[in-house]
Parts: sequence; structure tokens; C-alpha cells
Amino acid sequence: MTAVYTLEQIMNAQARLSVEGRAFCEALLTYGEVLAVRLPYLPEGLLWLVSSPMQSRLMHAHRPDTWVLTLAEARDLLTTLGDPCPGSLMEVAAQFVTAAPGAPQWTGSQESTDSRQEWAEDDEDTFGPA
Repeated sequence: MTAVYTLEQIMNAQARLSVEGRAFCEALLTYGEVLAVRLPYLPEGLLWLVSSPMQSRLMHAHRPDTWVLTLAEARDLLTTLGDPCPGSLMEVAAQFVTAAPGAPQWTGSQESTDSRQEWAEDDEDTFGPA
């Protein structure tokens, strides 16, 4: 299951959030927007998207094993994979939620698998039995 939450939504839903936890979240928000994106294809299942490198540093200092991408890092990743350049964290989240980054778009044609089989048979003739 995929879902996108703002840090504000998470804070409002956590009635028992400690004073220190709330202060940490509020400190993060002073540097910009923070989104939590639940993605089933990640090992931990949760990716944090942040506006600035400072937020990323703070989050990694607090929990080193956390998956965090800044907006700039996400733009670099997505454009390198050939996806459109997102303008906001919400656009980044939408791209990650839609499909795994850079997921191949298969045409459904069997032509490519048939040609691989022929090529494999040609290799046997050229190089002898496998």
C-alpha cells in the first residue's frame, strides 16, 4: 500500500508524541516541507522527502538508518532515470507512488523474446554446444 503524509499530519495524529519529538519535528519544519511516503518496494517501506539538506542531516543524525531524499536529490534521481523533473516534494511523492523509479514500460510484444531465443540458438551454432 502506498500513501503520502505531511509531517504536520503525522504530528496531529500522534496524541502521545513526546515534547522532545514534537520539538524535533517543529525544528525540521523550520527548514521547509517534510513528507513521509509509504512505498511497498522499499525494504523499510518508508521514504522521507525533505526540502533541504539540513533536514536530511538532522534526520540522519537522529536515525542513521532512515531513507531520506532532499528535493534536489530526488530531482537528480528522477531526471537521470528519464522521468520528468518534479517541481515540488508532492510531485516527487506522486512519481514514486505511481511506479518504482525507472520501471520499464513493456510494450507486451513477444517479438523481443523470440529474437533472444533465435540469438541463443545462433550462439550454439557459432560457439559449439553449451
